Amino acid sequence: MDTFFISFRDPLFGIIVFFLLLFILSFISYWWGRRKSTNESQEIEIFLGKFDTSSSEAGIASQIHENAITNETWFLLAQGFEHQGNFEKSIEIYHALLSKKSDKIVQKEVLLKLGRGYFKAGFLERSRQSFLQVLQNHPRTPQALHHLILIYEHLQQYKDALEAMESLIEIQGSGGCEKLYLEARQLLCDPKASVDEKAAFLIDLYTQHTQLGYLVFEYLFTHRPSLAWKHFDQSLSVRLADILWRVPAENLDFDIIARNGFLRELFSAKGNCELSQSSPVFELDTLITLRTCGNTKATLQFEYVCGECHTISFLPFHRCPNCHAIDSIESIMTLTKERFDDNNSFQ
Repeated sequence: MDTFFISFRDPLFGIIVFFLLLFILSFISYWWGRRKSTNESQEIEIFLGKFDTSSSEAGIASQIHENAITNETWFLLAQGFEHQGNFEKSIEIYHALLSKKSDKIVQKEVLLKLGRGYFKAGFLERSRQSFLQVLQNHPRTPQALHHLILIYEHLQQYKDALEAMESLIEIQGSGGCEKLYLEARQLLCDPKASVDEKAAFLIDLYTQHTQLGYLVFEYLFTHRPSLAWKHFDQSLSVRLADILWRVPAENLDFDIIARNGFLRELFSAKGNCELSQSSPVFELDTLITLRTCGNTKATLQFEYVCGECHTISFLPFHRCPNCHAIDSIESIMTLTKERFDDNNSFQ
């Protein structure tokens, strides 16, 4: 009978145990993969169940399930709707693509595009849910983390934005300027912090890192002009022209102005002093000449351009609304007619 049994000392016994363990591990791995795939499909279905389905979306879904058109074609069609501003149609296409059983890479791409579509359309909570769904299955996705930071910034949830920023820095190894920006925004939006605390933080930030100059001096010239002049970086004179133009005459430091050529021209054009008779900048030179002739009916108006993507905005920004670059703002001077507030009161 002993011939039918293998001793544990027999080398053949070890080989049998090895293949048995290999089979068990393979089975567990296969079972775990199937279970994870099933869970992901269920999560997508739960995710889609959070949103209402329109009749047109159901029609698109039926066409997608028929595989009459490739996914790439649907992506191009959805992007075309986005460029036209028809975010509703593009979102319907992404929803229909998600309802189709696709591989993980396609589902990830669709969820990213869906999140961007919701973000552009202004549905921040739905956009947040889309990117969180991406990160649940693909944690190391910098695009999702970047948009989550933007969403939390719009919602003024800076603590969550900084947590997402830490993860993004670990993945990309960069992002120090954006982290400083979020920390500054967090403090500026804190109602418990005093103006002096905020000013001291911004001065310390700029002294150490020489970044976020527009944000720092915009706040200082608005709330603490004496500190702004004390720590003023004259290399930013041209970039801060719109902020300086709005500083009241009683808050000007003419000692600093007299030592800076551009500032002399800027405030001579505004009429606060007569330290310059001309300027190489056309708009300033025109205003100086007009004021010399006694004409005060002209002034400056400012537009803003991003130094990265060159998008023009009529409002100042700290983060570009198009490419989301930080501290990339540059001001553009334009001549305009001075507007006087007439008193139309009947009293």
